[in-house]
Amino acid sequence: MLFFRVTAAALMVLATVIPVNFASAQGVSGKIGLELNHIQPNQAGGCRLSVIATNGLERPIDKLGLELVVFNKDGIIDRLMRLDLRRMSAGKTKVQQFDLTDVPCEGLSRLHINDVLNCVPPAITGVYCPDLLELSNRTNVQFGD
Repeated sequence: MLFFRVTAAALMVLATVIPVNFASAQGVSGKIGLELNHIQPNQAGGCRLSVIATNGLERPIDKLGLELVVFNKDGIIDRLMRLDLRRMSAGKTKVQQFDLTDVPCEGLSRLHINDVLNCVPPAITGVYCPDLLELSNRTNVQFGD
């Protein structure tokens, strides 16, 4: 009987430790990772952007909104656009592609993140979403600020 009590107590301790370790293994960092991973021409003569997004927060994000400014090869603003990344579970990574239909890849010099919206539920106040971004880039197009 004593053996059973020790085992049950040990299991209760493990049950409280395992979820924390599992969350860490899934990439909970307190940041939202955005990587401009690849650009390639699309069939319409425009440019396809491949973005890897990682939700390092401890809660899901329903719809992360990114306001981007696209600069042409001369450094002139070509357009402002809004990209919405669909639901991302806590600690998970998602790959999404976006097409710039009438902008060839060689015509891009920079993608500036002007604003980040909806990173937390509306009930949570005092969070400035751009401060949660952790950016990286694997292309020759400047990405971020």
